Amino acid sequence: MSLQTYLKRISDSAKTIVVGMGITWRYMVRPKEIITIEYGSKNRAPQKRYIPDRHRGIHYLESEKCIHCHICEKACPVDCIEMAGSREAFEGAWQGDGCHISKFVLDLNKCIFCNLCCEPCPKECIHMGQEFDVASFSRANGVKNLLTDMPWSSDDRARESEALELIGVVEAEAKERKKREKEAKKKAQEAAKKDKKPEGGEG
Repeated sequence: MSLQTYLKRISDSAKTIVVGMGITWRYMVRPKEIITIEYGSKNRAPQKRYIPDRHRGIHYLESEKCIHCHICEKACPVDCIEMAGSREAFEGAWQGDGCHISKFVLDLNKCIFCNLCCEPCPKECIHMGQEFDVASFSRANGVKNLLTDMPWSSDDRARESEALELIGVVEAEAKERKKREKEAKKKAQEAAKKDKKPEGGEG
């Protein structure tokens, strides 16, 4: 190895160190430019600054606007959305817009983040947010309860079983009530026809 080659290698190494440390020093004096963070850190602010507004991240729901129309569920090409509820009120339900919701689950293990669930929503209540980390030790944690913004748990499943029974009861009661109201209305109309006097009177 010639002296010139030896000195050039030293020079190249020094330049590399200076460039690398320059980035470190810049981040030290201007921390807002930091993008890379330690995995597991709860502070995602540095990364979120660089995420565009239309980023297709993990979903979230405005449950109070939901009308339980099932359009998002039907639009999903991979069938990763499941929902249940009723127009009738029942205990433990989440209040929607003219409906009562017991289940709104999205399986992120199957989701292809296509946004087809959000686009047709008539109330614009389901959105794709800026959260992107779905890593977990269990695939079960990838099934998200959009009503609580937490993984779908065994407690949620137990509550859903109870809710389905309640839904069956309240809907049967509502059906019977509407039937009685219809019969009462029909009887009232028939009685009104009988009591109605003929037009004109005695001359």
